[in-house]
Amino acid sequence: MSMTRFLILTVIATLLAGCSELQYYSNGSFAPVIDSGRGVNRWLSDLHETRAMSPELLQQTLEAWEQESSDNPSVNNCMRLALLLATAGEPVGDRERARELLSKFDAGTGSDSERELVAILQQYLDEQSQSSRKINTLLKQLTEQNLRIEELEQQLQALTTIEQHIQQREKSGGD
Repeated sequence: MSMTRFLILTVIATLLAGCSELQYYSNGSFAPVIDSGRGVNRWLSDLHETRAMSPELLQQTLEAWEQESSDNPSVNNCMRLALLLATAGEPVGDRERARELLSKFDAGTGSDSERELVAILQQYLDEQSQSSRKINTLLKQLTEQNLRIEELEQQLQALTTIEQHIQQREKSGGD
């Protein structure tokens, strides 16, 4: 459910960005000019640029953004890093670090769209953590059940062996 909200917000932000002046890309297509200042549009634009990156380039981008965030912990630097950490997969994704960065966001200075994006991301991260905990619990239960099945199969095999020995004794004793 929260992922749906995140996607809807992303689409809305993209549509809002599309209302701005258009410019040509080198391939001849139009693209919206996204405000290079602070805000959701910039954060999502920066995140969007990472989607087509190779794993190596993505790792380099993560390292560069971490350094920028460390050197200048501005809202822009922290939020684009948090978005990357929250939404990227292996090897750069780190939901706990993303949650830590989001917790430092000052809602009093953010716009409505910034606060909403932070809230959606926090909810998304909470749901991912909850899902991970449930998966871990289910995996533990599955492992325990598999061990129990193995024990029961061994007991069944032992009983089958005992039964075969008894039948062999009865046959050899009756002869």
